[in-house]
Amino acid sequence: MLCAEQDGELTGVAAFRTRDGETTLTQLHVDPVHWRRGTGAALHAACLDAWRRAGIRRVRLEVYEHNLRAQAFYATQGWLEDPTAPRSGSHRTLWLRVGQVSVPSGE
Repeated sequence: MLCAEQDGELTGVAAFRTRDGETTLTQLHVDPVHWRRGTGAALHAACLDAWRRAGIRRVRLEVYEHNLRAQAFYATQGWLEDPTAPRSGSHRTLWLRVGQVSVPSGE
């Protein structure tokens, strides 16, 4: 679990787990008071960093089909819907290919 805070106040959280070789982003929530301030993007970037360090190449998530704000956010972060995935109730399955960190030669 990752937490974002500002001036000692919790502003957002992200959580993920790996089970049976599959990593799932289970939570990414930002306090609505802090929307559009970069908190979600910072939490997402921290998740990406953790996934890269762990050698994770692909991550899935489920998003509520009526949550268009979240879907737009995930689309800007590079998540793609899996049209072959069976629907999980009223949720859509999205996948993200995690790029590898490029390290300059000589380091």
